[in-house]
Amino acid sequence: MPVRIYTTNTGTDLSDAESALLADLIARHGRAVLLAPTFAELDLCRHDAAEAGVSLGIDYKTPSSWLRSLWELLGDGRDFVDNLQRQMLFSDMIARRDDADLQPLSCGQGTVRMLARMARDVLPGVAGTGAERCGGNNCQPEPKSDAEARVFELLRAYASGLDRRDMVEPCEAADIMAGALTDSLPACTRAVCVRGVTSFTYSLLELLSAVANNGGEVVVLLAREQAAMREELATALDARGVLFEVAPLDEDAGAPATAPKSVVRPAFVEVAGPHARARVYADVIDKMVKAHKESNVNDAASAPADPVRVLVVSARAPQLFGELAARLAARHVAAETTEFTAFSQSIVGRQFTALANLIERMKAADEGAASKTEWWPAPELTDWIYSPLSGADAASARTFDKNMRLSRSKTTAGVKSLLQSVQGQIRGARKAASDENWFKNVPCVVSDVFQALWRDKPVTALKAMLAAAEALPDRAFGGLDGQARRQAETALLRHAIDILMNEARVLDVSQTATVPVLDGVRTKVDKRSAAYDYETYEVDRTPRAQVRFVSLADASVFRPGGYDAVLFADVDLDSYPLSHEEGPLATLTAELRRDGVSLEPAALLRVRFGRAMQAASGPVALARVTHDRQARECYPAAVWTELRAHAEAAGAAKPTRVGEGDIIADFDPAAGEGLRRERVTCEAPQHLSDEAIPYLVLRRRDGEGEDAPLVPRLTSASQIEAYSTCPLCWFVSYRVKPQSIDAGFGNMEKGNFVHDVLEHLHARLPQEGMERVTPENLPRAQELLREVFDETLAEHASKRGNEGPLVPLSPVEERQVAEILPQLEGVLAYEAEALTPFAPRYLEFAFNDLKVEYAGWPLGGRIDRVDVDAENRAVVIDYKHRSGVEEFKLADPTVRDEESGEAPIDDPRWLPTHTQTLIYAQAMRRALDLDTRAALYFSTKGGKPALRGAASAELLEEERGDGRIPGLKKGFPGEGGNMDFDALLDRVEAGIAERLRELEAGNVAAVDPASTKAAHARCSYNHEGTFVRRGV
Repeated sequence: MPVRIYTTNTGTDLSDAESALLADLIARHGRAVLLAPTFAELDLCRHDAAEAGVSLGIDYKTPSSWLRSLWELLGDGRDFVDNLQRQMLFSDMIARRDDADLQPLSCGQGTVRMLARMARDVLPGVAGTGAERCGGNNCQPEPKSDAEARVFELLRAYASGLDRRDMVEPCEAADIMAGALTDSLPACTRAVCVRGVTSFTYSLLELLSAVANNGGEVVVLLAREQAAMREELATALDARGVLFEVAPLDEDAGAPATAPKSVVRPAFVEVAGPHARARVYADVIDKMVKAHKESNVNDAASAPADPVRVLVVSARAPQLFGELAARLAARHVAAETTEFTAFSQSIVGRQFTALANLIERMKAADEGAASKTEWWPAPELTDWIYSPLSGADAASARTFDKNMRLSRSKTTAGVKSLLQSVQGQIRGARKAASDENWFKNVPCVVSDVFQALWRDKPVTALKAMLAAAEALPDRAFGGLDGQARRQAETALLRHAIDILMNEARVLDVSQTATVPVLDGVRTKVDKRSAAYDYETYEVDRTPRAQVRFVSLADASVFRPGGYDAVLFADVDLDSYPLSHEEGPLATLTAELRRDGVSLEPAALLRVRFGRAMQAASGPVALARVTHDRQARECYPAAVWTELRAHAEAAGAAKPTRVGEGDIIADFDPAAGEGLRRERVTCEAPQHLSDEAIPYLVLRRRDGEGEDAPLVPRLTSASQIEAYSTCPLCWFVSYRVKPQSIDAGFGNMEKGNFVHDVLEHLHARLPQEGMERVTPENLPRAQELLREVFDETLAEHASKRGNEGPLVPLSPVEERQVAEILPQLEGVLAYEAEALTPFAPRYLEFAFNDLKVEYAGWPLGGRIDRVDVDAENRAVVIDYKHRSGVEEFKLADPTVRDEESGEAPIDDPRWLPTHTQTLIYAQAMRRALDLDTRAALYFSTKGGKPALRGAASAELLEEERGDGRIPGLKKGFPGEGGNMDFDALLDRVEAGIAERLRELEAGNVAAVDPASTKAAHARCSYNHEGTFVRRGV
C-alpha cells in the first residue's frame, strides 16, 4: 500500500481533518499507531483525540518507544543498550587498550563519545546483526583510512561485547524488526500515522517501509514549512521500493500558507549592549503584563486575581531565569523554569573531576613522570574546602590556602597530613558547638574524599560527599535557590553512586573507566522565584504575573493560546545557528548509506518559532542585544531577519532601541526604585587625615587604645631610600603592606639564597684557617663554596615560605639554581683580588638594639657584610644579585660641568639615587666606632662581578691587581671636587633629615611631574592610572 504524505496547516493541536483521518484508520484496521517526536506532543494529541471522540484504538508512541514495543513483541529478548551504558562500555574498552592499540585515535573521552554516536546510528552497517555475526556471514565494509579501520575494529569489538552481555543496539533491533515485519505484519502495525516528526532516521524509514511494503498503511503528516523535507522523504521511500502519494489534507487544501494564529505581528526590541539586557527584558515583560491587564480591565469574565501568564523563550532559559528572577521579583512578578543540571556542571562534578585530575598529577610527580609544578600549590584543594560538599568552612579554606601557597616544599604526604589536620580541627570544633548551631551535625569530609580518590575508591568519595550534602542546610547552596541546588546535588550524587556500584557491576566494567562517563549524567530541577515586596521585605503571595522560562523546543509543543504573552529573548545567531552537523559520523553514515531525512535547520527554526508564537493569546515580542561587551556587532538570527522583513512589508513600526545610559537601572535589580542618590565628597586618595599622621608615619602607639603614648618608630635604610624615591610607594609598601602569600621562584628568592650562601661561606672560612679569600686559598675556598651551596639549598627546602626560600620544583628551575654556582665561583675569584687589606668581620649584621640615631630618628636594619682592616677602616657591602651594578656608581657632586659650570650640589634637595649603603656607613661609625671608607654594592650575578658605589679616594684602583677596588676610578673627593667621603655621609644625612620632616608632616603623595620636586622623583611606576610599570 502506498505511503500517503499529507501537508497540513495545523500546529501542536489536532485539526478536525487529522482527527477524521485517525478515525478512518481505526475504522478500517481496528487500531492505529500515532507517532510523534515527543511525549509532550503525544499528550496534546491524546487530549484532542479524546475531545474528537477518536481516542480509543490509538497507540500513542514516539519512534523510539514504538521500536521498543515492537521489540518486546517480536524481538529475541535482549535488552536495549542506553546511551549511558554505551559510553560505559566504550570507556572501559578504551581504558583497557594501550595507546598503540588505538592509533591513530586518541584515548580521551572525545573518542568515547564519537564511537558511542557511531554505534547508536550505524553499528549494523559495520558489524551486521547478532544473527549475522554468529553465522559469520555479515558483510563487512572496507575501511578507507587507518582511522576508519580502527573505528571499524572497535565497533565490531563493541558488538561482540553486546552479544556476550545479551544486549542489543536499538538501530540493530530496528534492522531485525524491519525484516520481521516483512515476513509477518502484526495487527498492531497495520496502520501507522506519523505526525510532526522533523527527523526520520534510517531505522524509522526502514520500519515504515517494511509496514508499507507488507500491506500496512502509513500516513505521514507534514507542516507546510517541511516542503523541502517532503521531497527528500519521497526520494528515500522511492529508493526502498515504496509507493507514495503526496497531497494536502482535504480540509486544509484551500487554506492559506500560514495559520491564523501565526499571523500575529510581534514587536521587536534591540538592546545596545549586554549591561542593559536584563533590565530591558524585565521592562518588556512588565509592559506585557500591564498591557494584558489593561485590555482585560472591563472584561467581566476575566478573573482579576489570576496572575498574567507570560512565556519567555530562550536558548539558555535557566541562565536567563537566574539573571531576571530578582528583577521580576522586584516588579511583583513570580518566575519558574526547569533546569537539567549535568554532573560536569554541578558542584559535585566539578570538585570530583578537579580532585581526580589533581591526584593524577600528584602521583605522576611522585613517580618522576612530571614535575611538582604540575600540581603545586594545588588550588583545587582550596576550592574543594570552600565548596559546601566538603563540610568545611571558608576560614579553614583560607588558612589552608595560605599554608599551601607559602611553601614550595610541600610533599604529597604533607598535603595529606594537612588535609587530615583541617578535618580533625573542624570536627573537634563542631563536636564542642551548641545544639543550636546549624552545622553541628554536618560531617567534615575534606580528607576522607581526597584519601578515597587517592586509593581509587570513587564510590567511597561520593558517599562521603553525599553525607555532607544531606546534612547541610539549604542556604549552604545559595540564598535564592539553595533548596533546588541541594536537591540537584544529592540527586546527582545518588545517581553517580548507583552507576558506579550497580551499572558498572552489571556491565562488568571497571569503576575507574566509568568515572569519566559521569560527566554526561543529568538531573532535572524545577526552580521557582517568588514575587517580593521591597517595602515590607516580605514575599508577595499575590504576584501580578507568573513567568515561565523555556527553550524554543519546549515552547513549540505548547497548546495554542496557553499564555497571555510570549517574549523571545536573545534572538541572535549565537543562540540559533543554522549550522549542519558535520564530522566523522556524518561521513560514515553517508558511506554506509544509513543516512536519514531531516528538516534543514532554517526550516526547523521557522516551524518551532511559528508554533511557539501561537502559544500567545496576546502580545508577542522578540528581543536581542546588538553589540557585545567589546562593542562588536552581534548578528540577528535568520528568523529575526525574516520576521522583520514581513513586519516592514506590512507597515509595522521600527524596532524599539534601548541604550545602556541608565547605569542605576541597569545594575540595580529594583531598577532604582526607592533608591536615594546623594553626591558626597571623598578625600584625595593620597591624603592622610590629621588624626592618622601622628601614629601612622614616623611614630606608633606604645600599647593598646587611643590614650597610649606615641613613641618613634624604628626606621630602616630601605624605608628611607623608598620614601626618597617615591612617598606614595613608601606608604603602600610599608604601611598598607600588600603582600603575596605565594612562595615564589624569582629574583628575590635567588637573592636570598645567594645572601645565605655567601654568609655561610664567609663564616666557614675562619674555621678553615682563612681570614678572607686570597689568590692562594682560592681553590680551597671554591671547594668550600660547593659544599656550602648544597647545604644551603637543603636548608632552604625546609624553610617557611615567608622567609623567601629558593626551592626548585621542576627541571627548568633546577637548572636555574645550578647556574648560580659558577657565578658565585666568579665572585670568589673577584674577591681574591679586591680590597686585600680588608677581611669580612660582620656578616648579616643586625643593629636594631644598638640604639643608633640617624637624621634625628632611631635606625635599625641588617647589613649584608662589613669588611674591616687592621687600621679599623671599614667597607660596607650590600649584595645585589643582578648582572651589573653600574647604576650604583656615585661621583663627587661638587665637581662642576666644564661647559655649564653647574654642579649637582647646587641643588639644595640633592640626594644620591641609592642611599642604603651610605646610611649603613654612617650607622657603623656610630654603632661600632668604625672608620667607614666605602659604601659599596656587590654584583653577584652574571659573568662579571663588580663592586660599585661611593668610596674614599685612597681605595680607588690605580693599576690592575693593586688590591683595591677593581674597576672603580672615581671616588671622594673627585678630581676638581672638594667633598670627601666623610662630608658625603654628612650631606646625605642632612638631605634625608629634610625628607623625614616631610614624612613627619604626613606627605605621602606621589610627586607631581609639574612640580619642582619632579627632578628628584625616580619612581618607575605610573600613579595616574594604576600601579603599573611605565612603558609597559
